[in-house]
Amino acid sequence: MAGTEIRTDEGVVIFEGSPHKAKVLYGNLLWTGALALSKFFATSSAAPPVKGRSCLELGAGTGVVGLTLGSMGAEPVFITDNEPELLLLMKKNIEANNLSDRVQTFCLDWADGKSFMQQLPDLVVAADVLYEGDGSMFCHALAKHLRIGAEAYVANHHNPDKCEDSKGFAIGSLRTNTRRSAFQEEAFHPLNGNADAPWTQTAVSASVEPPPIRKLYWQAICTMVRGAKFHQPDLSPMEHIQIFRLSRPISHNL
Repeated sequence: MAGTEIRTDEGVVIFEGSPHKAKVLYGNLLWTGALALSKFFATSSAAPPVKGRSCLELGAGTGVVGLTLGSMGAEPVFITDNEPELLLLMKKNIEANNLSDRVQTFCLDWADGKSFMQQLPDLVVAADVLYEGDGSMFCHALAKHLRIGAEAYVANHHNPDKCEDSKGFAIGSLRTNTRRSAFQEEAFHPLNGNADAPWTQTAVSASVEPPPIRKLYWQAICTMVRGAKFHQPDLSPMEHIQIFRLSRPISHNL
């Protein structure tokens, strides 16, 4: 099952899966969004503290983001997916990093509310999960796991010509009353070890307003997602990573 062994810049050992003969399985490989989000938590002053905080990774694949958080002192950490093969791969990666005391796997299917976790975490993370559809199913699962006072960070590559999933996710976060979403774009290559990467942040505060006003918010966010500017514009879309920060204010319920 396990193929290539990789050590990230943050010192996390990851086994990727072998090529799948029966179907395309994207989650058994490392992708740039997950590497960038891991580096963001490890190096950026804009990242929140994670030590001692409970964390949930949705659509974890190899589990690299959750394992990075676990190595930084977050606990408990749940790395989740709905593919049996990926759950086995994540268990192998937990063992490879000696993190079984604080990181666990969990089978979670975004389409099945019965599989959702009952105990909500302090921090929710996800990377490279917006690559098809309109992002609504992921957004629903995220909203159901984002408790009042918690925050979420979602990383995805940016392609202005193919970003319907990212725009759908951003709009969906408003429809589910997720508030004060901030968008952070980073343009460094996540594999080059640059700890001084230029992170920039643009904040959007979305209140509950009449439908015409909400529509203006949605249009503004779509424009922001599609028109994001990067410090290194010549990099490929897979190397331009947007990180969305979402939170749910104390004044609103799920």
